[in-house]
Amino acid sequence: MRQLLLLTTSFPFGNGEDFLTEELRRASGFDGVVICACHAGQEAEQTKPVPSGMHVIRLRAEPSSVSYASIPLHPEMWSEALRVLFRGRSVSGRLHELAFFRRKVQAVFAALQRQVSSFLPADEIVIYSYWFYDAAMAGALFAEKLRAQGKTVRLISRAHGFDAFPERSPYQYLPFRRFLLNRYDAVRPCSPAAARAVRDAYSARAKKVRVSILGTVDHGCPFGSRGPVFHVVSCSYLVPVKRLTLLMEALGKTTIPVRWTHIGGGPQEAEIRAAAQTLPENVQWELTGPMPNEELMAFYGSTPVSCLVNVSSSEGLPVSLMEACSFGIPCIATEVGGTPEVVHDGVTGFLLGKNPKAADIAAAIEKMSRLPEEQYSAMCRAARRLWEDKFNADRNYEKFYRELAALLTETISGQEGTS
Repeated sequence: MRQLLLLTTSFPFGNGEDFLTEELRRASGFDGVVICACHAGQEAEQTKPVPSGMHVIRLRAEPSSVSYASIPLHPEMWSEALRVLFRGRSVSGRLHELAFFRRKVQAVFAALQRQVSSFLPADEIVIYSYWFYDAAMAGALFAEKLRAQGKTVRLISRAHGFDAFPERSPYQYLPFRRFLLNRYDAVRPCSPAAARAVRDAYSARAKKVRVSILGTVDHGCPFGSRGPVFHVVSCSYLVPVKRLTLLMEALGKTTIPVRWTHIGGGPQEAEIRAAAQTLPENVQWELTGPMPNEELMAFYGSTPVSCLVNVSSSEGLPVSLMEACSFGIPCIATEVGGTPEVVHDGVTGFLLGKNPKAADIAAAIEKMSRLPEEQYSAMCRAARRLWEDKFNADRNYEKFYRELAALLTETISGQEGTS
């Protein structure tokens, strides 16, 4: 009997980790799947469907129940603390982050032992952490306990954005990278940029790290469309990193008739809505607020869209770009994170610098609006072809689950290691 233990942050409760909905529909190769939401609030409602037969456990992982005084007793803490001291950068902040992180790990680990062990009767188990962070380390500690019971256990983790790039954390530090890479059989970052960042953390285990791109579902392909009014869509959470104020400044500099639709809500919604009131007459605008994915797909399928624009200052591999490509919609985006994997400059859209000026964004929008029809249509077709080749969920998830099952039969290189 083979089982898969999936460690998430909150899925299927609350917000986030939306990719898992489609991924789990394609899960195969196991006799049972147990999903553990490691940090879902006890009051959070289940918001996402789970295939029948999969068991969901909401962990009661409470870091406040773990004493800071107990943390130095864990042996791996000493070697990690010494690395922080020897590197000599932001030492006090990093040591505080290390202690806080290890406290969270211990809370999740204790909850796994308390709540999950009885749901894992199988002799062969794959532990799959959706994030290469605290749940991944708790999973590694839990694997040791399961192996002590005579079970065969393999470990695999994805890595996305904050859990791959140290520079995105407050002290440019991600704890226990060497510990995790020593113990995990495979790490599958979701973009080439994330893969490079994980490999750089500990090059001795670089062979364990390979890209495994997520994917979006095929909802048909109407292709991008340009009419008398050029329809620009942006789709993101409304937070400063998405730089919607910069996009609005750019729209204000355009000289063509533009319709701008932003899909998504967030803390900046009131601010963005107030600023949109000042856009010039050539720009029509609409802020839809939050939109369920099913409605978003229906929107793309029924509404002529000329291009999608993403001017974020930081990204993993943006789902909004992948979704646009699946509909044959070209994109304009900043060269951050995994964005260049989707936006091939002059082929599937236009790639901007990491910190473009409003005038640069406006120029790219107007340039796309004035492309000869044959060239614009070729760009739309190229976007769809790229999605078919790299971002098709059916193909990508089928391959990923074959790999998960194969972990139990393959000889794993580099299994041994220390903290």
